[in-house]
Amino acid sequence: PYAPNNHPEGGGCPLIGKQCPLKADKLIDYDGDYGFPEDAVYFKTEVKKSEVDNLAKVKQEALEAAREKKEQGRRDALKRHYNGKILQVSLANGSCESMDESMDKMEAAQEKIVRNRLSKSDSRDSAKNEVTDFEEALNELKLSILSLAERSGMQITGKRDVNADRPDNRSMVELSLCEEVIETAEYFFKGIEGRMEEIRIKDGRMRSTIQQLFLLLKELHERNNHSISQLMDRGEERPPRSREVKTMKMLAMEVQKELDQPKIKEEVEDNGNTGDSSKSNLRPILPGKVDLMAALKSRARTDAGRGGLMDALKSRVKAQ
Repeated sequence: PYAPNNHPEGGGCPLIGKQCPLKADKLIDYDGDYGFPEDAVYFKTEVKKSEVDNLAKVKQEALEAAREKKEQGRRDALKRHYNGKILQVSLANGSCESMDESMDKMEAAQEKIVRNRLSKSDSRDSAKNEVTDFEEALNELKLSILSLAERSGMQITGKRDVNADRPDNRSMVELSLCEEVIETAEYFFKGIEGRMEEIRIKDGRMRSTIQQLFLLLKELHERNNHSISQLMDRGEERPPRSREVKTMKMLAMEVQKELDQPKIKEEVEDNGNTGDSSKSNLRPILPGKVDLMAALKSRARTDAGRGGLMDALKSRVKAQ
């Protein structure tokens, strides 16, 4: 049975090629001594990241480095102002982080207003959801503003009494950052009031809350300016802005650009992947390819000054 299948005496193995187990086993020959490595060897795979991932990682690392540098400079300024008192520096640093978080939340809420406006979601249910979001954002902002007012030395418990205010001992870093919070809050209030008019909802309680916060921020702004003037008289300089205050118009441009990018990408992919060139707005121009009809038209225009061929033949026939 182990004879070749084409043996002259007949018989043999009916399996041919790799169907034969003997031939199949010989494809990987284990008879030879190939040795073995002395140490353990492991299979390694390398995954090459795309350039987009690398760029995103580099950008994120740059942002983190810039943030760390800014926080380090802020800590150094606070240590100088409070003469290295750990408790005071810790409280001031926590206040700065709270102000950063408040501005982030207000910008996120403003961006949400812009997205709702662009999506034209003015249904009754969506309007109620927006009002609920506004109330939650205002309540969180109210707690942050009361904390800032208390830290500035304002008497906020019970009936407001200006004579009961304490001296303002905040640093220039805190004062400048507090001014940015006030400016961001003003744009935030205007955005809420404008959106409430668009969805045609009137909420007296929300309007009263905004009015109370606006008056509190106005008084806090006056205390900030007074304290900043005193520190500048001592020779301290006001630090640069920690961020750019984004208006509703600026946020609308950013959101619109973000919404348009997928559409542009989809159009480009459709034009590049389709096999029918008639569906594409872009006509491919091949090198060396000449439009036949355009060439004939141009040839006709150049020949018009010399007379047509049929005119020449007619004149020759008449002459004969």
